[in-house]
Amino acid sequence: MATSYKTPGVYIEEITKFPPSVAQVETAIPAFVGYTERAIVDGEDYHAESIVRPIKIGSLPDYEFLFGDGPDPTTIEIDLKADNSVQSATVNGVNLLYDAVRMFYANGGGDCYIVSVGNYNSIPGDVDKQELLDGLATLEKVDRPTLLVIPETVHLSESESGEVHAAMLSQCNKLQDRFAVLDIVNGDKEATPTTDPVEEFRNNVGMNYLKYGATYYPWLKTTLPFKISYDAIVGGTYTKEGSPLAGSVDALFNSEIVTAIGNKDTDITAADGFVTTNEPALPGTSTRPTLVTYATGIFNYMKAFNDLTFSDSDAADANSSAGIHARYIAEGGVFHGLLKTFYDYVHFSDADNSDAPSPTWDDPILDTAAASGFNPDEEFGPLTFTTIPSTAGNDIFEATSTAAGAMPFFEILVGKMTALANEFAAELKASRASTTETLSEVDAVYRGITEAISQKGVILPPSGAMVGIYAAVDNDRGVWKAPANVSVTAVKGPTVNITHEDQENLNVDVVAGKSVNAIRSFTGKGTLVWGARTLAGNDNEWRYVPVRRFFNMVEESVKKASEQFVFEPNDANTWVRIKAMITNFLTLQWKDGALAGPTPDKAFYVKVGLGETMTSQDILEGRMNIEIGMAAVRPAEFIILKFSHKMQEA
Repeated sequence: MATSYKTPGVYIEEITKFPPSVAQVETAIPAFVGYTERAIVDGEDYHAESIVRPIKIGSLPDYEFLFGDGPDPTTIEIDLKADNSVQSATVNGVNLLYDAVRMFYANGGGDCYIVSVGNYNSIPGDVDKQELLDGLATLEKVDRPTLLVIPETVHLSESESGEVHAAMLSQCNKLQDRFAVLDIVNGDKEATPTTDPVEEFRNNVGMNYLKYGATYYPWLKTTLPFKISYDAIVGGTYTKEGSPLAGSVDALFNSEIVTAIGNKDTDITAADGFVTTNEPALPGTSTRPTLVTYATGIFNYMKAFNDLTFSDSDAADANSSAGIHARYIAEGGVFHGLLKTFYDYVHFSDADNSDAPSPTWDDPILDTAAASGFNPDEEFGPLTFTTIPSTAGNDIFEATSTAAGAMPFFEILVGKMTALANEFAAELKASRASTTETLSEVDAVYRGITEAISQKGVILPPSGAMVGIYAAVDNDRGVWKAPANVSVTAVKGPTVNITHEDQENLNVDVVAGKSVNAIRSFTGKGTLVWGARTLAGNDNEWRYVPVRRFFNMVEESVKKASEQFVFEPNDANTWVRIKAMITNFLTLQWKDGALAGPTPDKAFYVKVGLGETMTSQDILEGRMNIEIGMAAVRPAEFIILKFSHKMQEA
């Protein structure tokens, strides 16, 4: 704003009248830590490069694009009847992150973060505490997550799981903008006189920062199907009427298709290793001799692809390995075009065929090539290259004049050839998957096994479903509404049926005050979340999940909005503006029903000023103290109806 005017004229000055506003932060953005099939982000392989970094996604397809599909079951135990139909099936898996994310979206979730700490594990003992802690630590640098979920902790021992849980609560306390949902080891089992999973959890989670976390019991029988693959089925354990099955189970399947699958496996192994075995290394220097060597390697690379042979060799079958390869090397295809481009590069790099200055091709380039440097009839005869190109469209030496300038063109060509070889390998795998689907269609024994597995829903700890419910309740009502008395979607029921009496010891822990929320099944209502307490169940201030999460939201929202006042004058003008800003925000919360009180002044207060929240010394030291008090609504956990007899009066 101008402070003095020296030129005659009309001046406009805009005067700010409205106070700044507080924007409410998002409240239900969970961060999941665990193991995934892969982690390829922006072309970078996080697993290969040992990168552990949170990645934001907005849907299950986003997850599958970046992190792959779910894991194969690690345990398949099938008992067959005399006619080879399935009598009973037991199916279990190890890694839980993918299914936890599926439950998150099934129950109303939106944006979330994924921290992949490694590839899938084959046994529960491979789940590593330190890998999970390292993944958790990366979240400290990310501001947006408001919920922490690590379902893989259930595969650790109770003590190691407790260490991870304590670290989750510690991070919540440190950052004060997030809340942890913890899972109980062996939470799918009932308590016995010798083993109680809830007591083990309470004994190992510690006593620090309990107000920042909640846990739920028991686990859930979900309707999510297991991933079914041919390899997992063949690798299962089989009995027939109680006795071990003689031989491999695939001997019971259609022998022709099983043989084809085996042949495809051999071809896929070769295709997967083709690039590593044949791709020429880029020379360390860009001179004509190294370019000659590189060109020789490129030719051999492409010729090796052209000359591939296959175990699945029925060329008449377009879905066979040989049939797919024939399509790839057919004249007019991509491979054929790359090969012609390579020839053009070599031809126009020869001194006899270009205007390139020295150095020239002094020696034959490939095998028994003519002195001119390349013999298309001899080297490319099978591809019907019978005439030398007459145009200079690919005269790379005319453009670059040096071997150093030409080398990048050859390097790009190798990259395209490698991409083609990898695409071919991927198509062989797709063909193999199609063949296993055909087996399911035509073979009754295999189809019976797949159907028995598909009927076994995945059993999961409830954290993934719960953060989805948090998100749904926050969107429908608000973060101040208790995420309880809400149906859990995509479940058959809890793994343990809890009675009213059973829940007494879960809800109120008279020893250490660590409340555990129940998930219960009710006739006619389904599976409901039947508890809303934090782990600090005996704390009158922080007993309830919605109270803790509402305060988190207000604290973070006001903190971010107040950052604009850093370095502003610490005087009454600034105090009035910041008080009005916070008051307006809390008034909106009161109108939405988040704060208890008939009027705003009964529901909250905001204090700031000299003699009220600050001393002269505070101002001298640059401190602005703001005090905010809120009467947050609390859930009606116990509704007591009192009845009495009334005497007849008339």
